[in-house]
Amino acid sequence: MLKNFISGVITVLFLIIINIILNDLTDTHFIDVMLFVGIVISLIIMFFSSSGGFTTKYTDLAMGNPANDKSDKNFKFSPNVPFIVSVTYALAGLLAILFIYVDYFS
Repeated sequence: MLKNFISGVITVLFLIIINIILNDLTDTHFIDVMLFVGIVISLIIMFFSSSGGFTTKYTDLAMGNPANDKSDKNFKFSPNVPFIVSVTYALAGLLAILFIYVDYFS
């Protein structure tokens, strides 16, 4: 439980730091890139914590094992704490964007 909490806090801090760096580089507001950062980090976490996807199949073929070519390995992903935190961060960014720019869209 404590490990999950620490992992979540580290993920939020990482997301905020990446967001601040992008804000400084692009001279935008914090909320403007919050959704983008949350989605990109979520996809990166999903790519590196899944199994049986494109990378696994490509590695099996590159190793030259013909038995692995015919085996049926399905894509498998079990959401972990950093993934859930980054998706929540992206959703919070979406809600903040919609709330702040509601006058612009109407």
